[in-house]
Amino acid sequence: MFAEFTEWWLNQMRGLLPAGLVPAGALPDARIIAIKELASPAASGPAAGTILLRRGGQESVIAALDLDHPRQVAPIRLATGLRLPAGQIMCREVTLPLAAARNVEAVIGFEMDRLTPFTADELFWGIGGLRQDRAHGRISVNLFFVLRAQLETLLLSLRRAGLHPAFIETGTSRIDLASEHRPAGQLRQRSLAALCGVLALACLATPFLRQQLALDSAANAIAAVSPAAAVAERLRRQLDIASSGQAAIAEAQRQGDALQVLSLLTDALPDGTWLDDLTLNSGDLTFDGRSSNAAALIGRLSAMPGLKDPSFTAPVTRTADGSADQFSLHATVQE
Repeated sequence: MFAEFTEWWLNQMRGLLPAGLVPAGALPDARIIAIKELASPAASGPAAGTILLRRGGQESVIAALDLDHPRQVAPIRLATGLRLPAGQIMCREVTLPLAAARNVEAVIGFEMDRLTPFTADELFWGIGGLRQDRAHGRISVNLFFVLRAQLETLLLSLRRAGLHPAFIETGTSRIDLASEHRPAGQLRQRSLAALCGVLALACLATPFLRQQLALDSAANAIAAVSPAAAVAERLRRQLDIASSGQAAIAEAQRQGDALQVLSLLTDALPDGTWLDDLTLNSGDLTFDGRSSNAAALIGRLSAMPGLKDPSFTAPVTRTADGSADQFSLHATVQE
């Protein structure tokens, strides 16, 4: 069954190719209704014909067809084509501007009454052999057409026999009949298939629609409380600013009052002492400088209230000229 389906699908795809791309020996497999001769519209019906089966480019007769006494023909998976007697299909070459190449069929359908003595509604027609001449900015196609009135009796008889041709063979192209003579059962099937497709799309879209409705409802609720939220956010920022200021003040107090430390050092250090660097960090006081008597600084600093555990952080050295001692001291500032 899978092999049959694959063969049918490939035949359908091959049938969609333009006739100019399908070589004569590689025409798609199909069931061909070959009519020997068309009767006049006043006659009771068309003459008999034969039903051919084309597979792999080879055709074989599978049944005779007597349309004066039509009998039901067994269904087949292959597409059904109609082959008319020689001279029944009219053809003419049509030249159009190059811009018409995008939608040749629409242009020809609109210009049909100018190209032929008939309107598009009076014909079954198709095109083939598209050729482009870019140097002159034009295209050329072959227009094939058959009068509808000549085929009405034939198509009615074929439908009675269970035959529904989808196209008319023209040799190098074909005229599509699928949209013109589709059985009522196929129309119902296609309508039901389209309805099922719409329902399936509705089922797929429903969750997204519900989600969108929920998002819209949430957005409306957020918009309703946005003014109050903006006020709350503004108050929160003000509180954060105030808290950060208080924290900065507390941190400065914890690290020690720099002005107070400078005042203590001014009172503790004797004349002849200079400071080159001073650092106060979380109560830890470090300072460097020069003094005429660095050894006496430890005693003076220990006696000062507010300073604790003064000590040298590096050996005391003499300056280059020997006039003073260079020192580095550390002490703890009491709170």
